[in-house]
Amino acid sequence: MTNKRKGSSKPVTGTAFKIYMIMLSKGSPMGVREIQHAVGLKSASTVKYHLDRLRASGLVRQLPDGKYEAIKPDNPLFAGYVFVFNTPVPRLVPVAIGYAVFIATYALLANVTDPVLIIASLGFALYTIFEAWRLRKLLKYLSGE
Repeated sequence: MTNKRKGSSKPVTGTAFKIYMIMLSKGSPMGVREIQHAVGLKSASTVKYHLDRLRASGLVRQLPDGKYEAIKPDNPLFAGYVFVFNTPVPRLVPVAIGYAVFIATYALLANVTDPVLIIASLGFALYTIFEAWRLRKLLKYLSGE
């Protein structure tokens, strides 16, 4: 993920991206040691190095108390995600769930037994969930998991 906000040209991937995702998921400021334990790194200086990269990219900011806070991205990579409880969820998931619920409700209320409609609708919902799973896999790949 490259962030153009502060002129950073290096993409943020691997450990730095994993740190960023953990900070986004937490939703509140974190200290270096807290991040170190959350990521499973042995050295606080390694965490500080990655936090400096994230700060240079405009993705985190250091607060006066020394803790770091993740900044919600305006990066196009995250355009396909919504944040639910500070966790990135592919936008396709709520769409697929809403569509499946609508079709199921319609089929029950209208007493529809047309197998083509039901199979096509379920196929669309499953395909959408599959694509959302692929998007989530991309985030995991970028974070080095």
